[in-house]
Amino acid sequence: MEPDAVAPATPSVKPLRPLELLIVQPSPFCNLDCGYCYLHDRSDRSRMSMATLERLVQRVAAAPSGLAGEAGQPLCIVWHAGEPLALPIDWYEEAFAVVARALAGRSVRHHMQTNAVRIDAAWCDFFHRQSVQVGVSLDGPAELHDRWRRTRDGRGTHHQVMRGIRALKDAGLHFHIIAVLTRDALQMPDAIFDFFAGLDAEQVGFNIEEIEAAHTRSSLEATDAAELCRSFWQRMVKRVQAEPGRLHVRELDSVLEALRHPEFGQLDGNWQNQPGCLLNVGWQGDFCHGSPELLGCSHPRLGPVVVGNVWRDDPFRPQSLPRWQAFQDEIDAGVQRCRQACAHFDFCLGGAPANKLAEHGRLDVTETLACRLNQKVLIDVVLEDLERRLDAAAPPAGNHTCSVSGAR
Repeated sequence: MEPDAVAPATPSVKPLRPLELLIVQPSPFCNLDCGYCYLHDRSDRSRMSMATLERLVQRVAAAPSGLAGEAGQPLCIVWHAGEPLALPIDWYEEAFAVVARALAGRSVRHHMQTNAVRIDAAWCDFFHRQSVQVGVSLDGPAELHDRWRRTRDGRGTHHQVMRGIRALKDAGLHFHIIAVLTRDALQMPDAIFDFFAGLDAEQVGFNIEEIEAAHTRSSLEATDAAELCRSFWQRMVKRVQAEPGRLHVRELDSVLEALRHPEFGQLDGNWQNQPGCLLNVGWQGDFCHGSPELLGCSHPRLGPVVVGNVWRDDPFRPQSLPRWQAFQDEIDAGVQRCRQACAHFDFCLGGAPANKLAEHGRLDVTETLACRLNQKVLIDVVLEDLERRLDAAAPPAGNHTCSVSGAR
């Protein structure tokens, strides 16, 4: 797809925004073989060395003032991009100690996104001691989850995930859920709502089955996918409103949060496409900024989406990394086109570079399957519902009674 006509972005070194998330790949290996996985090397059992981790956090500690997180805010480290629990607890005990020494005096919050099949009492004890925030990947009822999230020999994993969740709940640990919406899932909104509402998760986030990185096809490429998404979200909105407090849905909350933002309509990008917000570091020390799924990808013209390595390069000094500038210039051009062409820009703020690269082979384009189904359709459903409720709450036409006591 050729980009829409637009005045080219002027190449320049954009000022970095404060780091919001540091995503660290302890290993690319995953013990499962999910049908929609985007990881290129999930059979690779390599591990990040403690020396590489120490070099990374030393880079963070030495970052210019204000760039390694906002003052007074904890630095969020997400252990991801493989199954983090595939590594033993002892590895994390040492890794967390390395982080604590290098970032002494800094507040750090550790997160793990896990398939949960290995969670047991020992892991729960570790989560407690280290105050780890846990996210579980779970697609819903067994009949749905087991179609996609399988072991390497083809067996479903739902019962193992539920065992892990029971361990978390027995230990009094909070957790959130990330679920993938496939074509099958979109046709089961009530079953999905009822299932997740019974888990007592803090929040459920829904990602559509995206085309990204190694996952080059999606069950949602069919022409009726938009209507299926619309029906799903219309039903989900009704259930959430009818049973307040039973289920907190990330996507619904995010639209309302965007509307409440004091700078709504004035923001120029999101944490996935603005330099500095998100730093992704692979097990060998290679790093890139932007969408986590970019790590390990390759651009047809610019090559591997890696802008440096922590052993030789400083992630917080873009002026010394020409590859960074080449990627960011193309990302910025795509964000500019989104701003000019899309009525939903003030909500998604330019989309995710990983989706643009995977679907179109370049970063300076606009609409993707992901933004069409997981942004535009969702936003329209929420806004239409808000309009209906505002209309229903409005006084009848011609009623000009003043609300001030005693006035007529």
